[in-house]
Amino acid sequence: MHAPAPVTVFLPTLDGGERLARVLSAVRGQKTAREVRLRAIDSSSKDGTREVLARFGVQFEVIEKRAYDHGLTRNRGVLECDTELVALLSQDALPADENWLENLLAPFEDPFVAGTWARQLPQPQCHPFQRINLVAHMAAAMRRVVLQPITIAEWAALAPAERVERLLFDNVSSAVRRSVIERVAFRQSMFGEDVEWARRVLLSGYRLVFAREAAVEHSHDVNFSEFHTRVALTHAVRRRLTDHVPLADLNDMYIRIGQTIESFRRAARDATDLEPATREACEREAHRWARLQVTGIFRGAQSTRYEVPRLEDLAPLAPDLPTPPSAGS
Repeated sequence: MHAPAPVTVFLPTLDGGERLARVLSAVRGQKTAREVRLRAIDSSSKDGTREVLARFGVQFEVIEKRAYDHGLTRNRGVLECDTELVALLSQDALPADENWLENLLAPFEDPFVAGTWARQLPQPQCHPFQRINLVAHMAAAMRRVVLQPITIAEWAALAPAERVERLLFDNVSSAVRRSVIERVAFRQSMFGEDVEWARRVLLSGYRLVFAREAAVEHSHDVNFSEFHTRVALTHAVRRRLTDHVPLADLNDMYIRIGQTIESFRRAARDATDLEPATREACEREAHRWARLQVTGIFRGAQSTRYEVPRLEDLAPLAPDLPTPPSAGS
């Protein structure tokens, strides 16, 4: 019996702290027969991150913080690997169990699969409004387990909301084929490089798979300003790639704010793992968080225009792959 192909786990790092050590320990503890190689590109950390990387045997290089880019740095990390399969992991995404890696890689038995992505679980003590958004994001992914190839004509015929459902790929915890990145690279981007790549990959003839059994513990604890900005950036990317405008006008926005306030208040009351005083504080602040979220949605979607995919931007399937079978075959 042949040994399974080796894999590289690649992490971009910046001041990863104690959490990074826990992540690397979990990666080293994976139950797998594969050789697992670890690589990182560090953006000039100041907190001892490089010492942590060295302690866990991670091969790494250091770049200036200003040189980091979500898309280009990941391209560099993948293309400098000498394995065909590369798992991409955020420095704070903690594998939930010892089977995370094998579950993430299992779909690559299909040669048409270009990438996979994992389920995200909220961290303990996660802010209830962050938790409700993460659960909604993961629920959307679970509605479509395998993203099938699509032609430009088929893409044009989809409603914008249907296009959003096709672009659920997430680089918090994902895996890609190096040979596909050589053909369809991540583009320069400070946000949304993963979903932009997903659109070009699917239009190029490949599949993407949601590896639901692979899970990581990951959620953001952000302040008011960061929360609003992340929401606005998310919906700007969605508008640019899918033409999705979830709020048509100010009246829609005000209706959504009222709905979101009630949703957030329920989320605060239901967060029984938090201290009572914390739950009460969150419930009192629900109106502010809701306004920030909904105005971020509105502002983001209005800030950009839809970019129609172009045939010249795509890379056809690798020459040694036949046309993939249809979704129904």
